[in-house]
Amino acid sequence: MNPFDIMRASQIACCLEVSAFKPGNVHRNRDYNDIKYHHFISSGIAFGQVIYEASQSEGNIGYYIKRGVIESKKWSPTNANLGIIMLHIPIATASGKLEEFNEDTLKKNLKDIILNTTVEDAINVYDAINIAMAGGLNKPKDGPDVSSEDAKKELIEKNLTLYDVFKISSEWDNISKEWTNNFKISFEGYELINKYYNETNDIHLSITKTFLTLLSKYPDTLIARKKGLEVAKMVSKMAKDVLDNFSMEKVVEFDKYLSKEGNKLNPGTTADLIASSLMIFLLNKIDKGETILW
Repeated sequence: MNPFDIMRASQIACCLEVSAFKPGNVHRNRDYNDIKYHHFISSGIAFGQVIYEASQSEGNIGYYIKRGVIESKKWSPTNANLGIIMLHIPIATASGKLEEFNEDTLKKNLKDIILNTTVEDAINVYDAINIAMAGGLNKPKDGPDVSSEDAKKELIEKNLTLYDVFKISSEWDNISKEWTNNFKISFEGYELINKYYNETNDIHLSITKTFLTLLSKYPDTLIARKKGLEVAKMVSKMAKDVLDNFSMEKVVEFDKYLSKEGNKLNPGTTADLIASSLMIFLLNKIDKGETILW
């Protein structure tokens, strides 16, 4: 596939993801004090050059993730898109090996790329996390602590590849679990966006409904790390209730509950998964020549 198309699919996915109404998250009508709508927009556009380069690479996934974070930080003062970068870089590399969009071949390419990561990839991603200064990351039960000064030494001594590291952290993080489950939720989200877009012809509404569907099925691991698994499960149940009796009024009520002072329940991992779902959706669209979204 065309590297420029892959780059633009990533950039547009970032912009669409943050612009749509996703309860508990920043969107085009709401900022938080510490992170704002324009931070996500500028960050999502800024690492596009790295996506372009990664789509033509044979590997070095960790290097491109680190590069993506560095470029993002040039244009955004906050950790806006670390999770998205971790998802978009392997999708870009896997897509770059396709002559035309094919879901099964894309999955196979992703699996090959992920299983062939190296210790150097892991070291670069540890650097990327520290550059992004991502909060809410647990100390792992096994394997090097990303915040430890000896982490890189431990990665080398234990010969832990990036896949190995994500396998450890997949116990508590859905982005890591995507790496070990061959982007299962991202492809599910892609199918949902397709379904809802065909029904509504409205990309923003399609994103909102896909977000609620994924959140209802997969408790958000950012909420789980910060507030506990039971709270994350409660939020998933609320998302299902909104979806089952869908109206924008109920979406707004849900958003107000999640974001009110004292709660601050941010399903940020689910938002990242929407961005990877959207990238796959857009890659399929551009390959078919169906790029105009109403």
